[in-house]
Amino acid sequence: MSLFDRAFTYLFPVSLLETTPWLPMWKEKEHSDFLGVVRVFLPLAAAGYIAHYWMFDRTMGLEPESHWLTFRLSMAGIALLGLAYYLSPLANLRHYRIVAAAICATYCYFQARVHVWYPEAPWLYCFVFVILGALILRTSVFKSCLFALAVLALQWPSLLEAGLDIPPIVSAGAVSIIAIMVLRGSYAAEIKYFLLNQQNIDTQKKNIELNIEFADRLKSFIPKEIASRFESRLASDRDTTVLQAIYDVLTPRKAEIACLFSDIRGFTEGSKDLDQFIGESVVPNVKACTEAVETYNGIQRKIGDLLFAYFDADSVQLNLLRAILTGFAVAKVNEDQNQDSSKPVERYILISVGEAIVGNIGGFDSSVEITALGSPVNFLSRLDEATKHPEFKKHLSSSDLIVCDRSMEIIRTLRIPLEVVEINLRQLDIAVRNFGTTSTVYALRPSQYNRQLMQEYCNRINLKVGQTWNEHPSRAA
Repeated sequence: MSLFDRAFTYLFPVSLLETTPWLPMWKEKEHSDFLGVVRVFLPLAAAGYIAHYWMFDRTMGLEPESHWLTFRLSMAGIALLGLAYYLSPLANLRHYRIVAAAICATYCYFQARVHVWYPEAPWLYCFVFVILGALILRTSVFKSCLFALAVLALQWPSLLEAGLDIPPIVSAGAVSIIAIMVLRGSYAAEIKYFLLNQQNIDTQKKNIELNIEFADRLKSFIPKEIASRFESRLASDRDTTVLQAIYDVLTPRKAEIACLFSDIRGFTEGSKDLDQFIGESVVPNVKACTEAVETYNGIQRKIGDLLFAYFDADSVQLNLLRAILTGFAVAKVNEDQNQDSSKPVERYILISVGEAIVGNIGGFDSSVEITALGSPVNFLSRLDEATKHPEFKKHLSSSDLIVCDRSMEIIRTLRIPLEVVEINLRQLDIAVRNFGTTSTVYALRPSQYNRQLMQEYCNRINLKVGQTWNEHPSRAA
């Protein structure tokens, strides 16, 4: 910035705001600050003039007494009239400083007349009044100096009449102007601070808007349950950035989960028919099944026709209940769509529980992978292979929920008398690969009875979709 620019900014600091959207905001702030000052100054000035008469004029025996009483009361009256003006709606007019400027000029003029009436009065008070008047008006250096020059011109004849020499008048006037320039130089600093503060606020708003936009876009690429946790994390701590919230929500952790696994039977052969089987049957089926998973707070991972989801609330009982409710919903989707489809979709729905690592196991650069890793996940993959065995298929119906023995133990603990079919794998000479100790699984029919029983149980324990596990279900059994 050149010397000329600095000088111009110093004299006319409001010019810094002329090309910004914050000029009206500054004017409103300036108006409010001015009213705050003048509403304090005017009653103090009125009280000061009245007190001066009783404590000085009468004590010093100034004559004529009526003259000094009239003078002091008049000055107090002017202050009170000014206060009434600034307490009224008229204070909101555009040129609101004019009344205060006239009052201050009046006080400065009559202070010079005091020196004529009472020569012993310190003549420097005249110039102190000029400086105080300029400070009370709270305006730019240029306007403050113009006010001071105008008032000094008003005082000049009275000071000469009082017998004061010209050199001290000029000297005191020059010092007053310099003092005003120094003291009102803070006005430019106030505007610069205001400008920087507004720029900072504007930057913060833009950052918030970018974060919101980024978060909204991000939610379309992640499971609905993860997006909900992500939003809650941001809402709970406004200082948290989007990236920090993502990290907090997706950091891998150990949890006792329930898993749901469902693969479409005959997909490889059926996929040769892209239009009818894939387009009209599989695509709407996968979409509806995903919505069912999201309804019960599941975190899904789709790989082609494979539907995999895990439920990772703090309670394994809650996770299993949600997995079963989701399984029933997926079964209902299949039933409803197959009624009107020439290319029916056949699914088995597999459910297991156990300890696993959940979250983003792929890193936070370009390989985010939200999934579950652990024994219950691997078990379902191997169990799905076993369901293709001809002897196994004889015990299953389309859309059956096949649950592991641990899941069945929890169902019994919760005392939910569901209709199940026990399938002894050893009797069928079937082994679940890598899980040789597993001898029994259970087929849970998606019947009206089982669905109604599950719904009644959830109602009894007051379990709502999306609700946290506040009460152990066994207490409500």
